[in-house]
Amino acid sequence: MSRIHMIDAFKYYEPNYVACYVLLYERPTVIDPGPRNGVNYLIGELERLKVRPTIIAPTHVHLDHAGGAAELAKFFSARIIAHPRGAKHIANPERLWEAAKAMLGDLAEVFGKPRGIEEDMIVVAEDCQRLDLGGDELIVLHAPGHASHMLAYYLKDAKVLFPSDAVGVSFDGYVIPSTPPPFDYEKALNTLERLKKLKIESVALTHFGLADKEVIEKAEEKIKEWYEIAKSCRDLVEFVERLVKRDEDVKALYRRYHKASLAIANFKNSTQGIFNSAKKL
Repeated sequence: MSRIHMIDAFKYYEPNYVACYVLLYERPTVIDPGPRNGVNYLIGELERLKVRPTIIAPTHVHLDHAGGAAELAKFFSARIIAHPRGAKHIANPERLWEAAKAMLGDLAEVFGKPRGIEEDMIVVAEDCQRLDLGGDELIVLHAPGHASHMLAYYLKDAKVLFPSDAVGVSFDGYVIPSTPPPFDYEKALNTLERLKKLKIESVALTHFGLADKEVIEKAEEKIKEWYEIAKSCRDLVEFVERLVKRDEDVKALYRRYHKASLAIANFKNSTQGIFNSAKKL
């Protein structure tokens, strides 16, 4: 793990929530650069490390993962990796920004509006595409469920998985699914089944930090549990109340983060997505 450096990318707004990973190989790579409003701090940290990344690898275009990707790529003259369905939103984020404001409200402004970038700065990655980092290979995996355009990354020789929001938010052994609308339940489970088959020594989570492989299994169990609870509830209010009152992982989330936090907002959006999926809305 000496070649993997984690940066708390949004620490000055919400510490221990957005982890950016710097892969220190011949072709330095940044996985999930985080929000636009955290880019200046991230650039400062990279310069402190004397690292000039050549690859920027967001897992998907959501603001907390890729909002700063274009800004970072322009600063370092790096290329951005993107899913075929996500590339256009990195090049021109206007529709993404409007959708984010509709979903997140004022929190979108906290993350910041992403900057656009020229299409020739974007590498559209196919499933199982291999990126030679000079010292290891980074394998790109299409990982739909949380979002149709989501990617996971697997560092082949180091056996480190970067699963993005397929696993959700995890800390101290707790797991909170990240399932905002439009969440695809079946594809999410298929993605987790696929990831479980990899030889993994460590899981590097965007939300937040390093975990053992068992976190994938727990994420799968938790998504199934929430889905069944949602099916039994009359409405979204009842579903959220049951989770807040009875789910030990959710209780831990509220103890760890303040009620106005990004993590709590993500939880509330996630309940909407999995409820809609369970009720076929």
